[in-house]
Amino acid sequence: MALDRVRRLRMREARGELNPFPLPQLTRGDTTLGIDLRGRPIRFPAQYLNGHSITIGGSGSGKTFKARGLVLEIAEKVKGLWCFDFVKQEFAPLKPRLAQMGINLLRVPARKIRLNPLQIPKHVFPSDWAPRIADVFVQTLQLPARATKLLHLKILELYHERDVMAGSQDFPTVFDLRHAVASDPDANHQAKSAIVDSIDPVLMSIGNVLAYRIGWTGLLAQRHIVFELGGVSEVDKDLLLNCLLLPEFVSRVAQGISNPDMDLLVVCDEAGRLVSSKNQGGAMADLISQIRGTGIGLDLSIQSVDVVNSVLSNTANKFVGRITNASDLDVIGRAMGIGSAERKWMSLNLTPGMFVGQFGEGDRRPFVYKVPRIHLDSVGNREEGTDDLEELMDLETVAADEFINWLPPKPAAKYRSPAPASEKDHSDAELRYIEAVINNPGTPSSALAKLARVGPQRAQKIRRRLVDLGYLREHSVSTGKRGRAAIVLEPLEPALQLARDARGEPA
Repeated sequence: MALDRVRRLRMREARGELNPFPLPQLTRGDTTLGIDLRGRPIRFPAQYLNGHSITIGGSGSGKTFKARGLVLEIAEKVKGLWCFDFVKQEFAPLKPRLAQMGINLLRVPARKIRLNPLQIPKHVFPSDWAPRIADVFVQTLQLPARATKLLHLKILELYHERDVMAGSQDFPTVFDLRHAVASDPDANHQAKSAIVDSIDPVLMSIGNVLAYRIGWTGLLAQRHIVFELGGVSEVDKDLLLNCLLLPEFVSRVAQGISNPDMDLLVVCDEAGRLVSSKNQGGAMADLISQIRGTGIGLDLSIQSVDVVNSVLSNTANKFVGRITNASDLDVIGRAMGIGSAERKWMSLNLTPGMFVGQFGEGDRRPFVYKVPRIHLDSVGNREEGTDDLEELMDLETVAADEFINWLPPKPAAKYRSPAPASEKDHSDAELRYIEAVINNPGTPSSALAKLARVGPQRAQKIRRRLVDLGYLREHSVSTGKRGRAAIVLEPLEPALQLARDARGEPA
């Protein structure tokens, strides 16, 4: 009998039916995480969240219910709560429930935010802010490294021009920065083109958000807000998130704040793209390590472990829901110190709403728990003019009205007409170069020398002369993720006519 019982237990263990995780001993604290498999509440101190948290689970694993439960638990315990909806409206339905608790949850859509990334946070010197915000632009816009120095220089120049270095509040805007970069004839061409080409789509998309000399920077940390960013691009989301969080962090560091109690929790739902390993230059991964120890807690929810390594390293609290990808389970299992038997049990037994958790403080052993399903009414699209926006619109801001509904200037054509007679005499090499441009549209200029059967140095001289004479027009085209650009030539009408004349074709 005893041998049969042992045999049955070993067979159940081999099939992954026996739960190898110990029961959690988390019974003290002011915040409820959920219940263990015996139905007992799991409690922990809210300050554990100061070390940042990450939740990983496939679609339908219960991540949203977990995040909503956390918001309801923590809302009364912190001065500020920022929830970011990157895809759907997951946190807006909490508004009526929080109102019953006496908490006003403000809903702010992306295009109603008022920001100026170049505005100096409180207690921060302009010379200290310039390199930080330059790095944010480089990382979020995926610019080449050389663009960092150009942006840093131009931001400092704008601060000097507007007496910001002397304490003036007449801050330059991103529009001013774009103009300063584009109009500098001595700037590195590659860096300048990459900056302008990357900033223009942002200004076209969320330009009205950035058309402020003084925005909401530093005024939101003690409010409970849902930022609804689902209607803008991924680059816009990354930039908005960083321009909201970074000023608050830098201001706290400048005041000498270190390891205080958490008073601002930032909850990000569906944040996978912002921390993806494919987005190595993204500013979010760098921001996670920076804001630790400043009283700002960060809670991320993602579907896959395909993230930058620093994200797993800098999130002390880890939670895993149902995962169908074995490699994802192996990665997060190693990060949490979970053995093969536990991982096998997780792959076979985790159901929606069930998680394996691990805190970075206290008892660090992984444990299994369930989160309650929260039933909430759906919330429709918020109409303009509601009390939410009216409360925030009362905050003191200064608009840069000249940039409302801004459009990028059209490039001027490089015509010189008429050209002197001596300049109209073209060599065979120049004619071959023009033919190469016409017959190979979109080809980078670096490849045209071989097509025109001329040397690289001579090809550069020919290109410059034909551009100056108005036969060709240069375009800078991005060719890589790091913002590197190639020069592509467009044949203008004088070049087309010259080619027709050379072939003996009628005009």
